[in-house]
Amino acid sequence: MGLPYHFVSLDEEQQVRRRQLLDGYGHFAQLSILLLPLIYQLGLGVRLLIGRLQRRNTYQPVKEHQSPVASGFKQPAIGGTGNVWAKLRWALDEPVAEGWGTRKEWFAVGLWGAWLLLLVVKDTGDDYLHVTRRFGIIAASQLPLHYMLALKSWSPIHYLTRLSHESLNPYHRLLGRLIITLMACHASLYLNFYVQNGLLLKRIKDWDVILGLMAISSALLISTTALARVRDWSYRVFFYAHVVLSVVLLPVLFLHVSHLRVYILEAAAIYAVLILQRNVDQSSAQATIKFLPGTNLLSITIPLSKSLVKRTYKPGMHIYLGFPSLPQKLRINPFSIANPRPYEDKNIHLVARALGGTTAMLADLATKPQPTPLLIEGPYGSASYFPDLANYDRVLFVAGGVGATFTLPMYRNLLRRSAAGEQIPAVKFIWTVRSGADAAWGIRQLSEQCEGSLPTECEVFVTRKGGSGRGEAAGAESIELQEREGLLGGSASKEGAADAVRRGKPNLRVIIDEVFSHDSSDRTAVLVCGPSGMGASVRREVGRWVWRGREVFWHLEEFGW
Repeated sequence: MGLPYHFVSLDEEQQVRRRQLLDGYGHFAQLSILLLPLIYQLGLGVRLLIGRLQRRNTYQPVKEHQSPVASGFKQPAIGGTGNVWAKLRWALDEPVAEGWGTRKEWFAVGLWGAWLLLLVVKDTGDDYLHVTRRFGIIAASQLPLHYMLALKSWSPIHYLTRLSHESLNPYHRLLGRLIITLMACHASLYLNFYVQNGLLLKRIKDWDVILGLMAISSALLISTTALARVRDWSYRVFFYAHVVLSVVLLPVLFLHVSHLRVYILEAAAIYAVLILQRNVDQSSAQATIKFLPGTNLLSITIPLSKSLVKRTYKPGMHIYLGFPSLPQKLRINPFSIANPRPYEDKNIHLVARALGGTTAMLADLATKPQPTPLLIEGPYGSASYFPDLANYDRVLFVAGGVGATFTLPMYRNLLRRSAAGEQIPAVKFIWTVRSGADAAWGIRQLSEQCEGSLPTECEVFVTRKGGSGRGEAAGAESIELQEREGLLGGSASKEGAADAVRRGKPNLRVIIDEVFSHDSSDRTAVLVCGPSGMGASVRREVGRWVWRGREVFWHLEEFGW
C-alpha cells in the first residue's frame, strides 16, 4: 500500500492495548470540548482588558442617566487607529462566500477539525485498522456536541458563550459536515480493507456492516438535503429529512458497535431535551390574519395567552409559527416580532410577505373571517444578547422590505426611551421598500408613536420608480400618491412626509459616511436586515471605517445560513 499504514497482525495483548487507546482517545476528544468555552471566555477577557486599557487614555463623558460605575461595565470598547483587535474581528466576520458563513466560523471549525485529525492519528503507529476505527470513534464522540448546538434554548453553550441559537447554528452545520467527513473516512477505509482482503462479499451480509452503511447513508442524506439549493427548492423536504434522519441515525449507530454507545446515549439524551424544550416553549393561539391593502404582505396578530405573557420579549426577537392540523405540528418558519413591547400591546404582531411554503398557507387562511389556530414557539433571537444600544454614541438601522420587522421595534424602543427622558444615541433609520404601501404599516406605527409626525432621522426610500443618488425627496404629487396608498394613514404632516419619504435607492456610502464623519471616538452600532445584497453593501461601506480604526458593533440578521 502507498499509505504509511499496513494490515498488521496483533496478538491478544496488542489488541487489548489498541482497544484501550481507541476508547481513551474517544473520551479525550469529547472531554477536550470543555476547552472551547474556556478559550472563548479567555478571548472575551482579553477583549475587555484591551478595552479598559484604551479607555484609560480616552476621555468618555458619562451620560446623565448612568452611574459612573455601571457605565464602566456597559460601555463597549473604544477603538483608535491602532485597534488591531477590532480589525481582526471584522476580518474574521467577513463572509467566505454568499451562503457559506463567515471566516470566523470556518476558521474555528477548521482548527477543531485539525485537532480531531491529530487525535485520529496519534499513537496509531502503522496499524491500518487502528486509524480506521479511530476515525469512527472520534466522529461519534462529537455527536453530543453537535446535537447540543441544535438547542434553541436550555443550552449551557448559550450561557457560557452568550451566543444565541442563531449565532451558533453555523457551527452546528459545519461541525455536522466535519463529523460526516470523519464517518466517511471510517467507512471508506473499512471498505478498502474488505476489498483488499477479499472479504467484501462475506462482510457485506453481517449486521454490523449493514448498520454502518445505513449510518453513513443517513448522514450523507442529511448533509445533502441541508444544501442551500435543496432548502431553497423545498424547505419542508430539508426539515423533515433532517428531523427523521437525525432520529434514525442514533439507534443505527447504537446497534452498529458497542464501543460507541456511551456517546449515542448522550446524544439521545440531548435530543430528548431538544424535543422537550420545543414542546415547553410552544403555545397555541387564535391568530387574526389579513392582507395589508395594496400589497402581498400579511398582517398576523396573535393575542397573548397566559403562557405567552410569561415569556421575555425583546425588540428584534422572532418566533416560529406552526399549524396544529399538519403532521408533527409542522413549525419551521421564523417571523420577526414587529411590535417592540408585546406585553403592553397584549398581542404579538407579525408582518410577512406571502411567497411560498408556510407563507402561502398563511395567505390561504387570510381569506377566512374567523381566527386561525396556530402554534407559537419562542421567542428566540440574537437580540437576547445584544448590548444596550443606548450606550453607543450613534446607531444606524438599515432595512429592506419586511426586514424592518427586525429593525423597527429596536428603533421604536429607543424613541420610547427618549420620550421617557433617557438620553439615547444619535439614530439613523433607513428603510428601502418597493412601494409606499409596503411601508404603510411601519410608517403608521412611527407616526402614531411620535404624535402624528415622522422622526427626522427616519428615511424611507421607495424604489418602484427607480432613482439614483441619495434619493429624491417626494414632492407634493408623490406625497398625495403615498397618502392614497395608505403610507401615511393620514396621521403625519405632509412636511414631515416630504422629509422622510424619498424616491429611488439610498446612496449607502453617503449615508454611512455621514454617520461616521463625527468624532473618531464615537461608538457606533450598525444593525441590518434585508436582502443579502443590501447586507453586503452596507458591510462593505462600514468596513472602510473599521479599517480606519473605528469600533463598530455589527449585526446582520439573516435566517439563511
